[in-house]
Amino acid sequence: MVRVACWASVAALVWLAAPTASWAASFDCAKAGTPTEKAICKDAAVSKLDEQVAAAFKAAQGLWPAGNWPVFIRNEQREWLKDRNGICKADVACLKEDYERRLTFLTHPSLKWMGRYVAGRCPQDGVYLDVTPSYPDAGIGVTLYLCPDPKGNMLLQAEGDVDAAGKLRFDDAGCPRVLTFTQDAATLSAPKTEVCERGADSRAFRRDPAKSPYLGE
Repeated sequence: MVRVACWASVAALVWLAAPTASWAASFDCAKAGTPTEKAICKDAAVSKLDEQVAAAFKAAQGLWPAGNWPVFIRNEQREWLKDRNGICKADVACLKEDYERRLTFLTHPSLKWMGRYVAGRCPQDGVYLDVTPSYPDAGIGVTLYLCPDPKGNMLLQAEGDVDAAGKLRFDDAGCPRVLTFTQDAATLSAPKTEVCERGADSRAFRRDPAKSPYLGE
């Protein structure tokens, strides 16, 4: 009986001396130094989200291993981390919401279609499409420009999500448009309708890996 009582006392002392519970994260919680990192390690849900975002970021880096993509996605992640630390700090509710939004972005099917798509001998006599993410819903936005002026002569703008067939459907001044994505290309079609008589032939664009996504000159 005495032995049991002594064991219980030792166990209680060990429990009281143990540090606050910390959960697994994408980084070593033993080395957590900032208020944000400490808050992540102390909350199981946020810690799990941190692991999921880290895994999603790693997968996103491999979507397009060449061209501007690796630079873009790393810089984008770095800016997100900076905003996370500066805005949420140690606010667990804020961190949870921010991580969920980030996870949606990094795992969104439309992410892989981002880039610059060119037709003709752009910029000499062609046109190009810039496909970029639309925040906060992580859909994509499409901007069609007439070369060679990247700051003017914009032909259309659209936003939406690409469906399972790789098609983005949108409206251009009452005229239906369909942008169909394949592995390294996009095709813009503008069928004639009763409402829109200015139908156009399909125009094919090839993805330019050296400028995808377009990061500016």
